[in-house]
Amino acid sequence: MAKSTMDFAQQNTERAVQAANWLCAIAEQNLNQSKAALGGLLTIARNAVRNGDRQLSPICEQSIAAAEQTLSNAFDFAQKVIRIKEPQELVHIQSDFVTRQAQMLGDQAKELGQRMMGGVQGIEKATEAGTAESRRRSEAA
Repeated sequence: MAKSTMDFAQQNTERAVQAANWLCAIAEQNLNQSKAALGGLLTIARNAVRNGDRQLSPICEQSIAAAEQTLSNAFDFAQKVIRIKEPQELVHIQSDFVTRQAQMLGDQAKELGQRMMGGVQGIEKATEAGTAESRRRSEAA
């Protein structure tokens, strides 16, 4: 009986070692896949930030240009108001000012919309590239 007990213990030990090796291999594979997936997410995030930075600078410049144009229109309006000789001129000057401001704001909104769409498309491309890279890493792991 002692021999069969020893054989039984030996067999169970070998099976436990095999199971442990199998679990280690699965865990290592899962870690490699997780690392690849997180690497892909980081790539997506980096590309999104890079594209965001490229889009942010022109938007800031556009906002400053809009502020400058608004101030220029306001000062022009004020100078014309100071020189008014008849009350009817105020209506014409004010109408002209409002028309210029509305046109400038419309142009700015259109430009900003185009830039935003360009930025969204850039982020979308970066996301697609990052996703493809993540898939490649996962498949390689």
